[in-house]
Amino acid sequence: MTEEVLVRQMKEGDKTSFDLLYEKYRNMAIHTAYLITGNRSLSEDIVQDTFVKVYLHCKELKNDSGFKAWMMQILVRTAYKCGKKAKREMPDEEIVLKTNTGRVSSSLEQVLALERAKTVIEAVRSLPVKQRSVVILYYYQEYRIPEIAKIIGCREGTVKSRLHTAKRQLRQILEDESGAELLDNSDGRESGYETGV
Repeated sequence: MTEEVLVRQMKEGDKTSFDLLYEKYRNMAIHTAYLITGNRSLSEDIVQDTFVKVYLHCKELKNDSGFKAWMMQILVRTAYKCGKKAKREMPDEEIVLKTNTGRVSSSLEQVLALERAKTVIEAVRSLPVKQRSVVILYYYQEYRIPEIAKIIGCREGTVKSRLHTAKRQLRQILEDESGAELLDNSDGRESGYETGV
């Protein structure tokens, strides 16, 4: 059963379809909320609140194929509001190691990778929430610029500007740290985005 069918059935009041969509996106939503707020229990509350809003307002979604972006938009806005009041906690190893793209082959390498990733995440968390969210959506959730613009409800140029500013600030924070090379992403997704920003 395709996601569009599940969304359509959910809009008709089918609880099973809602449950399937919730299970599909729950972990990703918690991960994203946690990276934005830094608070595990608050992240779970944010995800619960997000999916309550999804269920209550699902009939407002005009394009069933755009469910994920619409749900992420609700999630990010909810996390913005809740994150302002949240008390931060240190990220756990599972989330921190998300920044390490290579396979860790020894205990020493794992410890070093964990420390480097912690440094990067702490630097990301020091950014203003709007810049932090763009970095999280771009690097951690691997959304493209146009998708991020839809999720956070702004123009692509604004996303590019926030990403450029965030990268510059992170480089300043990490200039003496070994984690700085993590920002020099070689995937080419951001090439051309900094021009004129």
